[in-house]
Amino acid sequence: MTQENDSLLGEFLESLLIEKHASKATREVYGREVACFLSYVEDNSLDLSVMTTTDLKDYLLHRAEDDGLSPKTMARVITVLRAFFSFLQESDVRIDDPTELLPKNREPKRLPQTIDYNAVQKILDVIDTSSDIGYRDRTMFELIYSCGLRVSECANLRLNRYYSLEKKIVVLGKGNKERMIPVGDVAASYLATYISSVRPRLLDGVKSPYLFISQEKRVITRSEIWYRLKKYCSLAGVDSKVHTLRHSFATHLLQNGADLRSVQELLGHSDIRTTEIYTHVNTDDLFRAFEASHPDENTEKK
Repeated sequence: MTQENDSLLGEFLESLLIEKHASKATREVYGREVACFLSYVEDNSLDLSVMTTTDLKDYLLHRAEDDGLSPKTMARVITVLRAFFSFLQESDVRIDDPTELLPKNREPKRLPQTIDYNAVQKILDVIDTSSDIGYRDRTMFELIYSCGLRVSECANLRLNRYYSLEKKIVVLGKGNKERMIPVGDVAASYLATYISSVRPRLLDGVKSPYLFISQEKRVITRSEIWYRLKKYCSLAGVDSKVHTLRHSFATHLLQNGADLRSVQELLGHSDIRTTEIYTHVNTDDLFRAFEASHPDENTEKK
């Protein structure tokens, strides 16, 4: 690195300490990234004072392809470049900031984990319904999958908010917002037996307004719901969590032709953009199915 650029890097790191109160770890990370960038600038005979957004994009492409950086690390590189060019403006090295036209460095959203219908059924089928607790669990997880419930929504369900004739349940979601959700026939069938026979035996004369009851005759907790599903997933050999059932509910609805707005209402999302992430899951499933049904030609000709 030239003496001029080495001096510039030192001044940048000093500004991070004095003006931004950045930690030692942050300064080390930013220092490594800027040093890497300055080496690229020198190797390609570029001028910091007139570099364009296109030049920066070429650099990012170089880092992504030659260094094999992940999207998360690339987001960090862009953050460092923004800070460095802001410093160059403040230091009168540049008039403008070419990083303003770079794409927003948001880390890509993680797609929700889902499982297919057969895997859901596998989990449900390992539950031993010969005991009252087992029957309660089967009813509970049938309902979570049938209605796409959050674990907290399931734990807080009230007995008087289930309308058996209409096969609908009223759920209290985030922000204390209520929503009414239709209950599938299978879940409704389990609920009928659970409410009429199993739940009274679990309560043994104790009164409770809640739908699902623990062995201690109290409202079931979220941690107990998590624990019970973890146990059944282990028995079924399926990697799943309670929230996976909710994600799978949404994905399966979209796969079967439900419109996005309806799924949004069923899930209780305030913003449809939250629901739209399930369309990406759908697309990934489609590509996997396409690849599976269109094997490589070389494989076919063996």
